[in-house]
Amino acid sequence: MKKYLLLIVPIASVLFCSLFLLTTFDRKVYDLFLRTIPSLAENKSVVLVTIDDLSIEKVGMFPWTRDVVADAIVFMKEMGAESVVFDLSYLDKSPVTVDPKYVKDELPGYIDYGFKRVDDSIAQVLDAFAAHQIKPAEAGLYKQQLFDATAEAKNTLDASVAYVTRDVDAYFAQTLRFFGNSYLTLTMITPENIIDGPKEYDMSAYDVPWLEERVALKNVTANGDSKTPNQLGMNPALQQLLSASSGAGFVNSDRDPDGYRRRVHLLNRYNGKYYGQLAFVPLLDWLGNPGIEVTNSSITLKGATVDGRKKDIRIPRAQDGSMLIKWPKKQFIDYNIISAWDLIRNNRLEKTFVDNLKTMSESGFFGYWDGAETPLDLYSKAEYVRDSLFAGNDQDEGISLAAYRQYKSAFIKNAGEFLNGPYEQTILADVGDDAQLREYVTNTFAAVRGQYEDLSKIRDIARAKVDGAFCVIGTTATSTLDEGLITFQERFPNVGLHATVANMILSGEFLDDAPAFISILIALAVSLAFAFATKRLDTKNSMVVGVAGLAGTILAFVLFFMATKRYVGLVVPFSSGLLTFLTLTTISFLTTIREKSFLRSAFSRYLSPAVINEIINDPSKLNLGGEKREMTAIFTDVRGFSTISEKLDPADLVNLLNQYLTAMSNIVLENRGTIDKYEGDAIIAFFGAPIHMDEHAALACKTAIRMKKAEAALNARIEAENLSPSPLFTRIGINTGDMIVGNMGTPNKMDYTIMGNSVNLAARLEGVNKQYNTRGILISEHTRGKIGDDFLVRRLDRVRVVGVNTPLRLYELLGERAEESPEEISAVAAWESAIDLYEKKNFAEAKEIFARISGDDPNDGVAPLYVARCDGFISNPPETSWDGVFNLTQK
Repeated sequence: MKKYLLLIVPIASVLFCSLFLLTTFDRKVYDLFLRTIPSLAENKSVVLVTIDDLSIEKVGMFPWTRDVVADAIVFMKEMGAESVVFDLSYLDKSPVTVDPKYVKDELPGYIDYGFKRVDDSIAQVLDAFAAHQIKPAEAGLYKQQLFDATAEAKNTLDASVAYVTRDVDAYFAQTLRFFGNSYLTLTMITPENIIDGPKEYDMSAYDVPWLEERVALKNVTANGDSKTPNQLGMNPALQQLLSASSGAGFVNSDRDPDGYRRRVHLLNRYNGKYYGQLAFVPLLDWLGNPGIEVTNSSITLKGATVDGRKKDIRIPRAQDGSMLIKWPKKQFIDYNIISAWDLIRNNRLEKTFVDNLKTMSESGFFGYWDGAETPLDLYSKAEYVRDSLFAGNDQDEGISLAAYRQYKSAFIKNAGEFLNGPYEQTILADVGDDAQLREYVTNTFAAVRGQYEDLSKIRDIARAKVDGAFCVIGTTATSTLDEGLITFQERFPNVGLHATVANMILSGEFLDDAPAFISILIALAVSLAFAFATKRLDTKNSMVVGVAGLAGTILAFVLFFMATKRYVGLVVPFSSGLLTFLTLTTISFLTTIREKSFLRSAFSRYLSPAVINEIINDPSKLNLGGEKREMTAIFTDVRGFSTISEKLDPADLVNLLNQYLTAMSNIVLENRGTIDKYEGDAIIAFFGAPIHMDEHAALACKTAIRMKKAEAALNARIEAENLSPSPLFTRIGINTGDMIVGNMGTPNKMDYTIMGNSVNLAARLEGVNKQYNTRGILISEHTRGKIGDDFLVRRLDRVRVVGVNTPLRLYELLGERAEESPEEISAVAAWESAIDLYEKKNFAEAKEIFARISGDDPNDGVAPLYVARCDGFISNPPETSWDGVFNLTQK
């Protein structure tokens, strides 16, 4: 059972943690991921017109009568707005109303003004006749001018009277048609809306064929689309208004189970027809009405016109068919908005401003105007053009939107020129010393001039915001409660959704998600990785790897989301990996105590604590069956120890031997060596097992050097305490090569030991020290090739040792180069040149160098050997075929 835990635990963890797919945890993580990517790029052409708290404070309780919003969009069109989208539902007819305030306060003024203009025109013509300023031949011309003035006054009066009993819906429809690109709402009826009874909805009250013809989307190609919701019906805006608009879109936007709004469907179906989301429908017109290709993975707008260029816009669909919303990383107040009050205030201020201009006209102020048309003349023409457009008159004889804008612009311009020009001073000059009249003129000009400045500022603000804009009108006032919960704001006005949808499509910035099974597969891979990592590491390292692995998992998912904008569920992989890690770590912790105790007991006699800890942390490093690997073996032996032992009683002998073996063994263990066995005073050790180490040869050489240093310290104590009849001298042989290492013996009695020819060679080299009279350490050419230049060594003969036929070079190990003096290093260099001369049979020159080295260091026992050899070869030269190899006959 235990060996299957590496599979059972990860699989069980993934199955258990897959239950998180039924929760909202992944949605919360998704919200955090949104904060790691740049904010949505917002198109300055997308503007929100907000019915905010200030608007309701100034205008009155919402909902307002429809003429208020109607007048506002007329002003928006005048300021250059391109499209207007209503996030306001107009489902029922408005009552025909009479405005008593209008009848009482405004209508009489319009009537008086109209008749006064007729009277003024007649009086001017008759006075001109009386003064003989008009010739009889010109009578027909002035007669026609009187008729025109009368007709204009009649139109003005007709329009004024019409406002007494206004059909607000008809007026609103006129403004929608006047605006042009105007869009209203649909509310789709979903199966969830039907709580009781069969899932049906009665659409008999609506003209469904008309809706399919006028409102349903065109140019839709569905390729295997099974993710677009099929709805039971819809509640469209009032048909009278819809027929005057350019289209409509649905406002449905479901929240996730935790209440957050993260997604929106761009398409719904009813009766086999596709209907678009409120912002999506006008965007299609904005983008040149591209073809719409719908699949389960995307909605592609084929040949959309963006910045004058045609391209395809691919909108990824989430697993439920919706579009994931990339909210701008800011509060709603920082969106591109303009208060509806700024638009409504213009209309109110403009009416007051015009009334005051009329008052100035009645006071004779415009008699000083030297322009072709007074501001009031231009204003009347603008109103006439607008009313004609409302009535649906043919756009002939200057009846056009462009003419309306031109007249209104000229009205504002001329009014400014009159109020800020020389006319006030001219009038005051004619008034003379009449203080009361002068005060009236000055105060009137000042008041109307202030209104003009306010009106100009409002128009500048509105024009800067809405000129060429895609405008969405909706409520944000706290009293309307049309708000929701999103990632970056708790009380977010829902109208902001439509601006966000528009900005996403215009910028091409979209998000996507991955199927749940992808998370499960990743979770299984992560859990298995944690399982195998936990098995191979000790508790401490396992904790480090676990924490790092979990952090790395999170980082990998974040980086993937940042790079692809596609969210892959993190919760299941993370929780599965965590559960797997904790479970296996706990099991490992409970089961390794016994294993560690066994291993520590088994190896404490011949391994260093550091090596034992490594084995305990990773028992796989110990192959109990034996294996072949490259290592370095070291053999030590004390010269003449048998003679010493004969002169000591057993207790003193044991004491001396224990001190010696303890000091030497500690050095082996400190350098991560493994003690194979003791044979009397001899120590057999090796480096490179059970823990693999690349520097095993260097560690063995360092151990030998420190052994000789420890020997010197021990001899000083032996002499001081009279522990031995003579000093101890250790001979050491070191060889590197392939060896067999492992636990060998019987099931009841086994030793961790080494075997092989390379081991035997190390043993032979220990004895060869005696033949060359070295300072105590001989290494083979195999070891020399592994230790680099960190050690000071000198080359000796090439020999055939007993039992080994292949010649090999001997080296005497003198010390660590960094610890040796310059004189020692120079002596070795001289030695190397002497060996070169010696092997080239230049024995006389070689002898001189060997002799000088011997004279400089009386303790050097090897140099005299080579001096004697040179003397022998000088007297009796070797054969021409001599290769310098010596056959050693002693072990």
